[in-house]
Amino acid sequence: MNSTHAWQALAKELTDALWLGAWFLYGGLVACGACWCVGYGGARAWEEWDHDWVRRREQRRIDREAARGLRAIEEFLQRQIPASSNALDGEELPSAAKGHRRRRRQP
Repeated sequence: MNSTHAWQALAKELTDALWLGAWFLYGGLVACGACWCVGYGGARAWEEWDHDWVRRREQRRIDREAARGLRAIEEFLQRQIPASSNALDGEELPSAAKGHRRRRRQP
């Protein structure tokens, strides 16, 4: 066997090994990038779900507190204002107290 032929075979094997290593490195980078993207997307979705859950819980708490406050105000006003003075003595309520209704035009 000729020594140049041996060096050519060795160079071919070394080139193949380098290409194989480069492809493994490239494939590893692609796999890491894909895992990072999926992990980041999953973490972002979890964060959004968790944030929505906290927001819904806080909204329920706020609604309960508002209802409790309104009940307390109603009870306070009922104690402060006697039942007989709630009605205006024969007077008609002002239009703002009746509720706003838009009149339809008659053709």
